[in-house]
Amino acid sequence: MKKLLVLVILLASTFFVFTACNGGESKSENKTETSTDSLELDSASCSNETIMDPNNPKPMALMMREMVKNADKMRAKLESGENLDSSAFPFLRFYLVEPTDPNVLEPQFFENARLFQESYKAIFAHQQEQKKYYNLMINRCVKCHESYCSGPLKRIRKLPLN
Repeated sequence: MKKLLVLVILLASTFFVFTACNGGESKSENKTETSTDSLELDSASCSNETIMDPNNPKPMALMMREMVKNADKMRAKLESGENLDSSAFPFLRFYLVEPTDPNVLEPQFFENARLFQESYKAIFAHQQEQKKYYNLMINRCVKCHESYCSGPLKRIRKLPLN
């Protein structure tokens, strides 16, 4: 009898979580007075859904995220002793697309972008010192992000090689 009761409770709980994670009633529609009112589940709290872009990011932000992925891949290759190939890591012209904040598009921003592009190209021009030039490129990112969009600085500061 106890096993049956435990099984029914387990199935009911599973059904409740499954319904909440798969577009069940919203909180505003679920206004019944039951003991489950204190359980405020929404789809963002479910493990199978991740909100990657809650603010509808602009193209520049998306490109910058791609640049971080590339930097992670570059770092992994350098750490394993491999040389980087420019064909595997093409330069992304992030400064040509719409930014989140159009006020950043001032002369200093474009100068920072130019300096970043130079440091990016230097990695591939110096095959014997790619680790050094990779770190210089990441430092260029930090310098720019200290002036513009400081939010990703925490993530960028994890990218240099030791």
